[in-house]
Amino acid sequence: MKRKSLSLGQMRAIEAVATNRNFSDAAKALGVSQPSVSNHVTSVESRFAVRLFDRRGHVAVPSPELEALLPRLRTILMLTDELEGELDSRRALEIGQLRVGYSTHQVAVPILTRFMRDYPAVKVEARAMASDDLIKGLEAGDLDVACVTAREVPGQLSGIWLRDMRIVLAVPEDHPFAARGRISIRELEGQPLIQREVGSSTRRLLEARAALARVPLTTILAVGSWGTIVSMVRAGVAIGVGLDVEVEGVRGVTRVDIEDGDMAAGQFLVYLPERKVISAVQAFLATTGDMIAE
Repeated sequence: MKRKSLSLGQMRAIEAVATNRNFSDAAKALGVSQPSVSNHVTSVESRFAVRLFDRRGHVAVPSPELEALLPRLRTILMLTDELEGELDSRRALEIGQLRVGYSTHQVAVPILTRFMRDYPAVKVEARAMASDDLIKGLEAGDLDVACVTAREVPGQLSGIWLRDMRIVLAVPEDHPFAARGRISIRELEGQPLIQREVGSSTRRLLEARAALARVPLTTILAVGSWGTIVSMVRAGVAIGVGLDVEVEGVRGVTRVDIEDGDMAAGQFLVYLPERKVISAVQAFLATTGDMIAE
């Protein structure tokens, strides 16, 4: 007997419930009846003897089994939508969408600008987040590509090297460190620091290096915005920690290097390997490659 395949209706119902956490809201999003969504989900659960959702009153929470499958399920649905769109439009990338994440806008925005100029019909959604959160977003299927700060491409992802960078300090122009331009990592002990949030690779790399040198760091504020860090530094509140590309050309602050051979970091464009088949992702990778070659 021929094995019956999962239908698109079943997959879309499962993804809609997972996204909306509610069967009624999922039905509204799909433009179908609530019983239809329930029947699709129940049919799949019965067929495979698996629990897809934990029902908690009106809330439906994806089970661990479903959480593991959602990135691939969403990739299938995205490819299906793209195929249907291309058949309707008869030309690739006349329509489409791309969800981009980045940790350092100085690197990502020029690529985004070029891509949006070359593919104006593609709907782009861009989010600024810490590198750890960007990687989680890729793994969950919430992002298609992301520009992250790291030593190397994370093992579960594919990626393209964008540029090398260094972790540096940003200080007010009248700070004693400003005239020197370079300090040892041991001189950071006792200095008030403003760093990125805990999920930031820049922060994680500096703290790991300081721990190795047995230098305790004093972080008085953690923020997600580089603009906020710059404002605080200009006001003389504390020393900012960032990347050389972030400090370059910023008025009112001076870059100070840390005399440590391992303050290097890289910026990488990363993505799930299975997402490379999506046309918008392919076009974004091609745009990035062209800009690197230039």
